[in-house]
Amino acid sequence: MSRLKARPRPDHQHAAQQARQMPGQWVLAGTYQSRASAVAAAFQVRTGERVPAYRPAGTYEGRPEVTQDGADLWVRYLGQPEEVSA
Repeated sequence: MSRLKARPRPDHQHAAQQARQMPGQWVLAGTYQSRASAVAAAFQVRTGERVPAYRPAGTYEGRPEVTQDGADLWVRYLGQPEEVSA
């Protein structure tokens, strides 16, 4: 029985920094073994939940892209959310 090849873990801190330097441009954050994992990570990018590098919520966007090796997670910096005046 063959074992799955070990992959480097996505470096979200580095991806967030790169994306912040290039607002609106997609940056590869990492590759996940399954689409479901990449979709869950994309949600966490959008909400900043469990991944502080993408806070505050709404400043980043994530999208998964299925490949032969798994699913790539792409992120981009959207900028600070608009403040709603009272």
